Amino acid sequence: MTDVWRLFLYFPLGLAPAIFFGSRFIVQWIQSERLKQSTVTPLFWKLSLAGNLLFMLHYIIQVQYPFALIQAANGVISWRNLNLMGKRKPFSTGTAIGIMAAALTALTLSFLGQSYLLIGEWDWIRTPTKFINESRVHHSFGWHLLGAFSGALFSSRFWVQWWQAEHRQRSELRSAFWWLSIAGSILSLIYFVGIQDIVSVFNQSFGLIPYVRNLMLINHSKIK
Repeated sequence: MTDVWRLFLYFPLGLAPAIFFGSRFIVQWIQSERLKQSTVTPLFWKLSLAGNLLFMLHYIIQVQYPFALIQAANGVISWRNLNLMGKRKPFSTGTAIGIMAAALTALTLSFLGQSYLLIGEWDWIRTPTKFINESRVHHSFGWHLLGAFSGALFSSRFWVQWWQAEHRQRSELRSAFWWLSIAGSILSLIYFVGIQDIVSVFNQSFGLIPYVRNLMLINHSKIK
């Protein structure tokens, strides 16, 4: 995949997931306001899964392995929550873990194939191509570590949610999910602003208000 194609696909493929991710929290927020408590429905996870798959493809094309890996993992978690909410008997926890391992392995192998077959060397993360000057912009390894950490922190909300869902055998969004959402989103915004990744800045900025509002609803329910 040449830099020309990366530039061409950067906005359309990068912004498409924002429609799904933004919609899931708007719908979830409206439903929660109606019930006066934080709630989640299958539609939330369906929109999440669609966004995860599109964003994973975006990060593969833009050669951003850590973020593609995060989206692959989140996609499996979205599927697992749908599985737990379905009418049929859900798969066992062991099967879900096996599917997660297979998905992450497949993504890693696809990145290796892309690196050596299309790029000619191992390249795990790139700064998005500049739009005025198509030359690549380099940032320090430490700065990219901040990005990887912030992405992992932001993604950990789904790992914590998954653990709680497996433990209780039902899908729900508890306060830990929203606190991790806020912390991870703020750190990710700092990183993406620093590397001038416009698409990711837009995507990260969208959810802060619903995150805070859901915490308010949860705390209000506890007081009652």
